[in-house]
Amino acid sequence: MMTRTLWLSVLAVAALAVCPVQAVPTEAELKTAVESYFNDLFQRLGKVAEQSPTEDTLRALMKPEIEKIDGLFGGTLINADWEIRQVYFKRDFLAVGFSLKKVKELDGFRKLMEERPAPQLSEPGHGNLVQPRLVALRYPIIKDGKMTGMVSLMIRTEAFLKAVKLDTCKAFKFTCLGKEAESKGTLTDARKQVKLALPSTEWVIEFE
Repeated sequence: MMTRTLWLSVLAVAALAVCPVQAVPTEAELKTAVESYFNDLFQRLGKVAEQSPTEDTLRALMKPEIEKIDGLFGGTLINADWEIRQVYFKRDFLAVGFSLKKVKELDGFRKLMEERPAPQLSEPGHGNLVQPRLVALRYPIIKDGKMTGMVSLMIRTEAFLKAVKLDTCKAFKFTCLGKEAESKGTLTDARKQVKLALPSTEWVIEFE
């Protein structure tokens, strides 16, 4: 008669056979995956920005582009003075009226947007007890050659890591514009490294 311990061992082996451990991506695979991931999201945001959304039309214009994105946390309409004017999810209504000028980490991005309006990608955020770990994207709304505002999209960092298979790594570290932004575990000399030129930023990802 099979003992309980032996039976559990058999089940564990069977589970591994059905769900094999995913391999850590190569440098080339990770580079392609990250670029493809953000290219897709920026194309979606760009389609929304091209239609010059207003506070009344933002949700309707965003819905077909972003509703099926895995890890979607939210979206916003931001005016040229970096004030949130509308949110995609009604639950986030308290964010309306908040000035992003209060966010010191965005100082450099605000200057870039004023000097040369272009899509922007933030570093992966650390998060805290009330704020989840997020990656933010912003896309300028241009009308008659002038920036009138921005649309933004926020993705949960966990969803991004899973999409590019960094969740299979025992350790990784993100360095964005020379500053460490996100990390997990302890890297060794066996680490791999990928450098990425992304919208308005540069990422270095070390992983193993």
